[in-house]
Parts: sequence; structure tokens; C-alpha cells
Amino acid sequence: MKRFYVVASVPLLLAALIPMAASLYLAQRKARDDQLAYLTSLADEVLRRGIASRQQLVAALDELDKDPSPPCSQASMARMQQMVGTSFYLQGMGAVVDGTLVCSTLTLGSAPVPLAGKPMVTSSGISSWIGARLPFAPEQPFHIYARNGHAVIIHPGIVIDMPVLHADVALGLAIITPKALIRTRGPLQEAWLDHYQAPGHNQVESGTHHIVFRSSPNNNVVALAAAPKAMAYEGLARQALVLAPLGLLASATLALGVAALTRWQLSAQSRLRAALRRREFFVLYQPIVDLQTGRWTGAEALMRWRRSNGTLVPPDEFIAEAERTGVVAHLTRYLMDRVLADLPEVLKACPGFHISLNLSTQDLVADGPVQYLRQRFEAQDLPPGALMLEVTERGLVDTEAARPALQAGRQIGASIAMDDFGTGYSSLSMLESIDIDTLKIDRIFIASIGAQAAISPVTTHIIEMAHKLGLDLIAEGVETQFQADFLRERGVRHAQGWLFAKAMPLQELIAGLRAQAGG
Repeated sequence: MKRFYVVASVPLLLAALIPMAASLYLAQRKARDDQLAYLTSLADEVLRRGIASRQQLVAALDELDKDPSPPCSQASMARMQQMVGTSFYLQGMGAVVDGTLVCSTLTLGSAPVPLAGKPMVTSSGISSWIGARLPFAPEQPFHIYARNGHAVIIHPGIVIDMPVLHADVALGLAIITPKALIRTRGPLQEAWLDHYQAPGHNQVESGTHHIVFRSSPNNNVVALAAAPKAMAYEGLARQALVLAPLGLLASATLALGVAALTRWQLSAQSRLRAALRRREFFVLYQPIVDLQTGRWTGAEALMRWRRSNGTLVPPDEFIAEAERTGVVAHLTRYLMDRVLADLPEVLKACPGFHISLNLSTQDLVADGPVQYLRQRFEAQDLPPGALMLEVTERGLVDTEAARPALQAGRQIGASIAMDDFGTGYSSLSMLESIDIDTLKIDRIFIASIGAQAAISPVTTHIIEMAHKLGLDLIAEGVETQFQADFLRERGVRHAQGWLFAKAMPLQELIAGLRAQAGG
């Protein structure tokens, strides 16, 4: 209990001292995050429209390139009118020669229109005149994009005009190469483009503004939305008045939660560590049988826990608790010590016999239990092949992290088995990338044999796959003779289950081995 108060006092003290600071920080962070989320939604919409308009203009230019009619001919103009009518973002089409719009669907019957200034040429070879003025609407700028003499006319507002919450919110659309603004709305500063870092989406700050960039390198465009930082914090005081009481309530709840969680974690961890100190854990061995000869060729070491009051704790319960509280590596080392102490007597009764050890995901780390096992194994001068290490599919999801531990096992001649195979994590590519020797077919697949279950064909598939990969097989949970015959007929060599023997103490295992040797 003293330990509980020592460990719990720090978070409890912090929870009591910083509620107001936390509420103010959360209010400020929420205001900033809300503004960034809002700007992101605006930039996404500008980008979506910008991409759509660009795709339409490129598609239109591609179609005009295929049109055999002479530019500005009646047939060509009719074709362009038809294309404009079916395009949402395009207001007009025409022809450009030497910087002059010689004809267009918007200027029918008018004289050619010189386009002021030198055009900007994009990386895709499209020339663009931004803010061009046409005679029928001299106050309204248009964007004209030309390639191979064909031109597309776009009203810039159709992409950038959208409702915003405040007049100081600025929107923009730019091309990436060369970097240049092509559409703007609101008080946007062209210098903000210097903050963009391609490729990718950026959230940046200038001295006064939050700025969000959303880009599409494939379409050579980037959208931006910006708003003054001060605008985000206008309601901060109001939010703080709301959040401060909530912060106090949250702090009290957090303190109680921390106390309860710490007590629960420490009590669970303490129970396991105390049980290790009192040596309440013991080992049983379940034989692994050769289905061809009926002889015991190995045994799986199984950890069991009997409390001081005599009650047995189910393995699934205490192993899950050990993994959750970080004690599982201590249990594994304890199991290794007991097995290494038993091995000499087992090998004396049956040379060539092996014991298999189950490893948790947390055991497959550098300088973990497997490296400890290697040192102990080499110190006892035990023969190679005396051990099998069983790892679960879940433990091999991160193959690179598990590899040093598996290599340490290989160094003492241990074989590697994948336990509970087929339960959902592994794949054929995983089996091919990991150096394992044996697959253990999970008992749920064995139980389906003879039960007319839909899962039964999976068992056959696992067996066939293992044979193709040259892997040994051990079937777990065999309980009927029909299951044993089914497996043997399909080339499964080894099995374990109540049909052959239940888990037993060391002396019963040795007695059984000696009886086989005497027979």
C-alpha cells in the first residue's frame, strides 16, 4: 500500500495543481485546431475545384487537338460551343495565334483580341494569360489557357468564390511549377507561397496568419487558405469560462481514475511478482506424438499457477494479465529456468527428445528472454535440438523486430514453430520470409474434422500449404481417433491432445518415456 501511495502521488498532485492551466491550454489549442480544420476544409474544396477545372481544360484542349476542322471555322466553332455547354468550369473556347485571341465562343463577331503581357508556360506546355480582359466585359478578368493554337477560357471566380465566415479569410489557387498564383479571393499575400514545401500538405504560420496548403503534384496545383491568428482567439476568453469548470471536473475525475488504475495495475503486477517469489507457478508437460509410430517425440512445457490457498488460476487469465502489466518476460524466464533444470533428466530417459517453450510477443525483443535462454543453455552444455521455440502469428507481425530473438534461438540449435497457425494474422508471404520449421495447426481447425463444419476445408488447405513449403506439422487438440486418422492420412506427422495424453508433471513424463524405451 505504501508503494501505491508513492507511485500515485505524482499524478494526483499534478492533477490537483494544473486544472486551470490545462483548461486554458485546451481552449487555446481548440481555437487553433478549429481554425486549422476550417481552413483545411476550404483549401480542400478549392483544390477539388482547381483539379476539376484543370482536368476539364486539359481534356478540352486534347479534344480540340483531334478536331480536323480549321480553327475559327463554322464547324470548329459549333464543336466548341457543344463542348462548353457540357463543361461546368469552362466558359468559352477559341483559337490563339501569336498572343492574340483570334476567335472564341465568347467573342463571336468581334475583332481579334490581343492578350496583354507575356504568357506563363506551365510544366505541361500550356500557355496561360491570367486576368485577360475581353471586350464584352472589360471589368471582368478571365483566364485563358492555350496549346497548339487552341484556347480555353475560364472565369476565375467559379473555382475560388465560396462563402467564408469572415472577410479576412483568404483563398488562393496556384500552380506548382512555375510557382505562381492564378486565382485569389480575399486579402491573400503572394509571399505566403514561399511557405509551401512540395510535395505534401502543409500547415504553417506566418507572423500573423495560420495558412493551410493542400496540393496535388499530379495536377501541378496547390490550394491555400489563410486566416489571421487573432481571429481564432477572439472567443478564447468565452471558451475559457466554459472550459475552466470542466477542467476542474476533469481533473477530479482524472485523479480518481489515476488512483483506481494505478491501484489496479499495481495490485495485478504485485500479485504476479509475489506469486513468482513464492514459486506458486509450476510446469506441466503435454507430450507430442508421432502419428506413424505412436511414440512421444517431444513435449510442450505449460505454465500453471496454483495460489497459496490451493486454487488454480486459468492460464489464459494470468498470461493476459502478465502481458498487460509487463510481467510476462519474468514468467518466461521462470519457465525457462524450470525447463532447463528438467531437461537433463528428460534427455537421459529419451535421447533426442525435445521440449517446446511458448514465447509471448513481448519476449521477442533484443536482449530479452531468448537471449537469456541462450546463455543458460550454452552454460549447461545441452545438445542442439533439445528445444523448440513456439511463437504466435501475432508475435511475428513485426518480423524485423522478432528476428534477433529468433536468431538467438537458432544459435543453440532450437527449432522454431509458429503456434496457433491459421487464426488470422499470418499469410503465405510471411511464412516465406521467416525461417521457421514447424506449423502448429490451431485446435479450432482440428475440432472441425468430422464435424461437417465449414472451417474443415481450411485444415486441408493448411496441410497442403505446409507440405509445399517443406514445413513439419503439429496438430493441437486432437481428441478423437477419427481426427488422428484424418491427419495421418494427409501426411501430418505429429500431434498432441487428450487422445494421447494430458499435460502431466515431470515425473509422469519421464515414466512414460522410460516405458516406451523399455518397450
